[in-house]
Amino acid sequence: MGSRENYSRYIGVALVLTIAVLVSFQAYIFREPERISADEQRDELIAVSEGRVLFSENCAMCHGEQGEGVDGPPLNSKSFLRDTADETIFSVISSGVPSTEMPAWNQVHGGPLTDEQVRQLVTFIRAWEPDAPDREAEARAGDPVNGLVIYNSTCVVCHGANGEGTADVPALNDPEKLAQFDDEWYIDTITEGRPSKGMPTWGTVMSPDQVYDLVALLRAWEQGETVQLPGPEESIAEALHALGEGDLHGAEHGLGKAIDGATGDVLVLLNQAMAALEDGDAATAESAMRDALALLGVSDMGGEHGDAGGEHDAAPATPDTGGEHDDGGGDHDEN
Repeated sequence: MGSRENYSRYIGVALVLTIAVLVSFQAYIFREPERISADEQRDELIAVSEGRVLFSENCAMCHGEQGEGVDGPPLNSKSFLRDTADETIFSVISSGVPSTEMPAWNQVHGGPLTDEQVRQLVTFIRAWEPDAPDREAEARAGDPVNGLVIYNSTCVVCHGANGEGTADVPALNDPEKLAQFDDEWYIDTITEGRPSKGMPTWGTVMSPDQVYDLVALLRAWEQGETVQLPGPEESIAEALHALGEGDLHGAEHGLGKAIDGATGDVLVLLNQAMAALEDGDAATAESAMRDALALLGVSDMGGEHGDAGGEHDAAPATPDTGGEHDDGGGDHDEN
C-alpha cells in the first residue's frame, strides 16, 4: 500500500489565495460607487458641453442664449424645471409641438438630431435648475407706473382719482385695507371681477401682466408711496423730432406716450395732434404739440429749431424792410 500524499500545504495556499481574492473583490466593490460617480460626473460634463453647443446652434434663436425666452417660452425657469421631468423635455424636443413654431428635432420624427444629441440638450437644460430664476415671481412683480396708466384708463371712473374713491365706491388707496388681502386675492378679484357688486371681469380684456401691474400699484399705495406718471414733455419732444425727420410712425409712438402722461387741456391738445397725424396733417399736429408744451411751461423744448427759424425769418421783417435791406446791402458793398 503506497503512502498517502499530504495536500495540506496546497489547501492552505488555496485558502489564502481565495481570501486574498475575496478581499480584493470587496475592496473593488467598496470603491466602485466612487468610480461610477466620477464617470457619471464626467459624462454629465461632456453632455452639458455638447448640449450647450447644440442649444446655441438650434434653440437660442427662439428660447434665448440663456434660456430666458424670446419668441419661445423661457426654459431657464424655476417653475418649468421643477414641474417638468427629463422624459417630458426629451419628448417635446424630439417630436415638437403641433400647431406651434416648435419643430420636431429627433431624426425619428424627421429632425436633424440623434437620441444622444437630444439627451445632451436635456442635460444642458437641466443644469440650469440650481440657479434658475423664478420668472413667474418676476412677472408678477408688476410695474406700479404702468399700473397707474391702466388704472387711469379703466378703474378711475368707479374708484376715483388716485384710488380715493367716489360717492358709490369706497377708496382703494387705504393702506390698512390693502394689507388685509394677499396678491392672489387681488389678482383673482381683478380677473374674475365682482359682478354682484357691479365690478366687471377684467380678466377678459386685460392681460395677466396688466393685472400684475395693477396689483403693484395697490401695493405701492399700501406702502404710502405716491405713484406719478412721467410728464409728457420728453415724449412730446420725441414726437416733434420724429415729425421733423418725416417719421410719422415715430411721431405717433412718441405722442402716444405723451398722451398716457397728460391731463386736462394738455391732453385735449395732444389728442388733437394725434387726430391730425392720423389724417396726415403734420402742420396741425406740430402746432397742437407746441401749444401743449407752452401750457406745460416748456415752450422751448424741442422747439428751439422752430424758434431759431422764426428769429432768422423775423430779422429782416421790420417796418422799413425794404429800406433797411438796401442800406444793409450798401454797407455790405462798402465793406
